[in-house]
Amino acid sequence: MPDEPAESRHSGPRRLAAARQFLAGGVLRPVLTLGVTQIVGFGTIYYAFGVLVTQMSADLGLSLTLSYGLLSAALLAGSLSAPLAGSLIDRLGARRMMAAGSLAAALGFALMSQVGGAWGLAAALLLIEMVAPLVLYDAAFAALAQAVGAGRARRAITLMTMLGGFASTVFWPLTLALQQTWGWREAYVTFAALHLLLCLPLHLSLPRGDATRASDRTPPPFAPLPDRLHGRAMVLLALALALSWAVMSAFSAQWVPVLGALGLGQAAAVAAGALMGPSQVAARVLEMLVAHHRHPMLTALFALACLAVSVAILALAPVSFASAATFAVLFGIGQGLATTVRGTVPLALFGLRGYAARLGRLASLRMLVAAIAPFAMAGSLALFGPGLTLALTGALALVSLALMAAVPWRVRG
Repeated sequence: MPDEPAESRHSGPRRLAAARQFLAGGVLRPVLTLGVTQIVGFGTIYYAFGVLVTQMSADLGLSLTLSYGLLSAALLAGSLSAPLAGSLIDRLGARRMMAAGSLAAALGFALMSQVGGAWGLAAALLLIEMVAPLVLYDAAFAALAQAVGAGRARRAITLMTMLGGFASTVFWPLTLALQQTWGWREAYVTFAALHLLLCLPLHLSLPRGDATRASDRTPPPFAPLPDRLHGRAMVLLALALALSWAVMSAFSAQWVPVLGALGLGQAAAVAAGALMGPSQVAARVLEMLVAHHRHPMLTALFALACLAVSVAILALAPVSFASAATFAVLFGIGQGLATTVRGTVPLALFGLRGYAARLGRLASLRMLVAAIAPFAMAGSLALFGPGLTLALTGALALVSLALMAAVPWRVRG
């Protein structure tokens, strides 16, 4: 057998050495810190509600429709607060604002534990969702960029989202156990304590720093776009991310009803859907290990292409577990990469200055469509059936891919 090329022989040790250097360079601590707070943040703010809402609504004398409607209204209000949250993070620093967000979230969950009716529930949900942009991914992306600099932020963001992806794994069973042991009110008291006693100290432990010092510490690996292209690129990026998020949020909420309308049983739909989570994690691992040296726009285009192909398979292939599983794998890859893309692409295109404010503006539109999309898909299924619904969803995925491809990311000043 011919000898293995020297470059191939040494690529493994080089990658291992590079990974050790990356983690040793002051990156591991903020990544782990924010990974923990993202597990708590997503687990308490998003995943726990679905577990507690049935018992809570029964105790409060509310219908499930009204409770979910109040949550949707709070999500819409939260989308309006995201730009302000981003501006405050740029101006005052992510460390300070995420700590303030932890305090406000603790207050919100304490109020949730004491609500007595619809108005109290609406007020508590409104407070929680309006402070969510200060403690969830967009704030954490900015915190990492400020802590480690633009040069190392991409891999740090990818690693942190891998940790944050365990939120549902941790909080679905934990929330259920709290409810069965003590009740939903006590569960919300526990969530308030987690934000106050765990997340607040962790956020305060983040390195002090601002965008200027971080940018001096590690230069970006890709030159940002010239100022004359910022407006065009921002509009195209915002629309592409918003439409792709509409597709993802719609399927995340309506996955089982869609497959049921197509004729697949609930057990098969749930089994196929279970492949989404591992696919998300695997995609993020490969992105961090293999694609970190390439422009993140390539990852963005690949992610949105996976979403478009997955919907096409579901719409065109014969209905079976195999087609549903193929959809779930491709959809999971696209969704897993899209989460990191929303933090890495704006940093590569526009640089670190004003980064959090841009994330806030992008999040505002994205959160708006995410709150509407599940209801839109449910209405489309009821009115038009699964065939036309999937065709419309596939068209949205293709338009989002085309918009992302139109971003002028190869242009340099």
